[in-house]
Amino acid sequence: MKKWMLGGIFMLLLPWLLALACMTGTGQAVWGSEERMEEEADLLPSPDSEEDNEKEAETEEAKASAAGISRRILIERDGISTYMNLEDYLPGVVVCQIPEEYEREALKCQTVIARTYICRLMDGRQEISEEELDLDYLGQINEKENRFLTIGEKERLAERLIQCKKAAEETKGVVMRWGEQYVLPLFHRISSGRTRNGAAEYPYLVSAESRRDVEAENYQQVFSWSREEFAQKISEIPGAAPVGAEQVPEQIQTVEKDEAGYLIEMKIGSGIYKGEEIQYALGLPSSCFYFNGTEGGIQAVVRGIGHGYGLSQAGADYMAAEGWDYQDILHYYYKNISLVTE
Repeated sequence: MKKWMLGGIFMLLLPWLLALACMTGTGQAVWGSEERMEEEADLLPSPDSEEDNEKEAETEEAKASAAGISRRILIERDGISTYMNLEDYLPGVVVCQIPEEYEREALKCQTVIARTYICRLMDGRQEISEEELDLDYLGQINEKENRFLTIGEKERLAERLIQCKKAAEETKGVVMRWGEQYVLPLFHRISSGRTRNGAAEYPYLVSAESRRDVEAENYQQVFSWSREEFAQKISEIPGAAPVGAEQVPEQIQTVEKDEAGYLIEMKIGSGIYKGEEIQYALGLPSSCFYFNGTEGGIQAVVRGIGHGYGLSQAGADYMAAEGWDYQDILHYYYKNISLVTE
C-alpha cells in the first residue's frame, strides 16, 4: 500500500518536476496518503498556456488577497510567467537547503530562515522575481552528477516535499526580526564546534557553542597537494605574490584566527591572504583549517562545512533530537531576535 501511495505522489509531481530545474544561488525530512497527494499537487504551478497562466495568476492573487497573504513570487518557465504565493513557494526552496534525514524541528528552523531571507529581499514589496531571489529551487536534474533523478530519488523527494510543506504550514508567516528589521538569516551545514561572531551591524550573530557538530559526518576532512600544485593554486589568487614550491610549507604562517578557530589571515611566502581567499583557491569546504607538511607535499585539515555564521544545521538537528523546538533553536543561534508572525 505504501509503495502504491508513493508511486501516486510521484506521478502527481512528475509534470512539475520535469518543468522545474534547479536555479543556482547560495549552501544543504514521511508518510503517504491520498490527501497528501492532493496537497502536493498544489505546490507548483501548471505549465499551461500563457493566457491560462495569466488568468490563474489573477485568481491566485485574489485568493491570496482574500486570505490576507499578499507576498508572491514571479516564476518564469520556458517563456511562461506565473505567480506563486510565498508560503507555497517555500517548500521547493527548503527541500534544496537541508539534508533529508534531519529532524522535524530543524526543518522548521530552515523554513523560517528561508522565509525571513525572502522577506528581507522583498523589502516591503508585495512581489519579487525568482531570478532576483537567486535560490536553489526544486528540480529534476541532479546538477552535481549531471544526471536525472532515479525513481527512488523522486519518491524520496516527494516525501520530503510533503514534510517541507507541513513545516511551512506549522510556521506560517513566522519571520525573524531585530527591532524593525528582518534578520540576515545566515546558516551553514556544520560549524567548527562554535559559530562565529558577525560584524557590528549584525549584533544577533553572536558566537555560540555547537559542540555536537564534531559528531557530524564530514566534520573533519583532509585534502592533499604536491608542493607545486599548492604553490600554483595560491599564486592564482587575484593580486597574489608569486609563490614557489620551495616556500611550501616552510614559509606558511598563521597571522590571525577568530574565537571559533576560523582563519582570518595567513602569510604564505611574502603575501598575506584572507582565510576565505585561501579556502576558495584550494576548494576547501570551510575557512577553519590548518596545514601540515607531508613528504613531498602539504595537506590541509579542515573542520566544518560553510562560513560558520548564524545557524549550524547539524547543531540544530542535534538540538531537535534532544527535544528543543524550533523557536528555542533559532533564539539560541540568533541572539535577542524576535519571532514575529506576519
